[in-house]
Amino acid sequence: MKKTSIIIGLIIGLFCTLNNTLAYYNTNSNLTNNFYTKKYNLNINGNGGAFSNSSIIVKNNKATLPTPSKYGYDFIGYKDNNNVSYTTNINNVDDINNKNLSATWNAITYSINYNLDGGTANTITNYTVENTITLPTPTKTGYTFTGWTGTGLNTPTKNVTISNNVGNRSYTANWSKNYYIVNYYVNGNLWTQRSVGYNDNIENLNAQSLLDVYHKFHGWSGWVDKMPNYDVNLYANITESYCALITGHGQYGNATALLNVFKSAGWSGTVVESPNYPGNYQVVTGYNLTRAQAEMQKNYIAEHTNYTNYNYPYLYWVAVDCTNGIGVEWTRSVGQKNFN
Repeated sequence: MKKTSIIIGLIIGLFCTLNNTLAYYNTNSNLTNNFYTKKYNLNINGNGGAFSNSSIIVKNNKATLPTPSKYGYDFIGYKDNNNVSYTTNINNVDDINNKNLSATWNAITYSINYNLDGGTANTITNYTVENTITLPTPTKTGYTFTGWTGTGLNTPTKNVTISNNVGNRSYTANWSKNYYIVNYYVNGNLWTQRSVGYNDNIENLNAQSLLDVYHKFHGWSGWVDKMPNYDVNLYANITESYCALITGHGQYGNATALLNVFKSAGWSGTVVESPNYPGNYQVVTGYNLTRAQAEMQKNYIAEHTNYTNYNYPYLYWVAVDCTNGIGVEWTRSVGQKNFN
């Protein structure tokens, strides 16, 4: 009776041993792994992946296949030569015994985020390890692109290529402001220039310092407050004060003779009574002479009027009255040809 119990115990122990078997496999250069047990031949190809363990335990005809890892990919299971899919949990090892299994993979999609800082670009916003992507060159009005900073880039870099990479990525566009030229023209001539950054304030120069009192500066034609993304030409708006020429007062006959001098030169004028000396008359032009023209007429009548005595046409005093409020007068004595 005692001997019989010992024999039954050995049989039970042997049964348990046959239902707990250990399969060992080795990885070769093709990542094909052969698993051997006392009863099974398991062939697994990692298909580019790597295995972290080197054994498979078969228990009660069930097994858990190893899960490989592959850079940039998600493992999605195994397939055999007949394209039958398997998970890592095998309920019946006979289903894969003596079959060649290959790992199958999905490339992981990663995001690419951009901070264009006001610029524009045709961007690719995701990638996988299988892609080779060159970051675009963005554009921004009034600025020059100096490069990308972000994932793996501490300093601005213009040429950035993503190849055989993994992980979400983020990039920021860096810019330098462009400078353009402002040309200031006065009376058709270039007066001065300024270099101004895009969208910066343009200096509103006062050109009055270049002009005499008979010319007034009224700002710039083509003016813009902020610098555009191109050179700017500004032209001074200038108005000129016009003057009337007035001769000295005297007898009506003398004034008439002076008017004839004007007419002989092709000028116009009118004989009027002097507002300050009633009974005396003078020749007055309209306010249609520039200051230079008034000076020219003053010099002409000095040459063509009597200055030696008081005979007609005698002229001892002449003045200009201008629309800017400035008046100038000149006198000469008998025998003096030119006005003081």
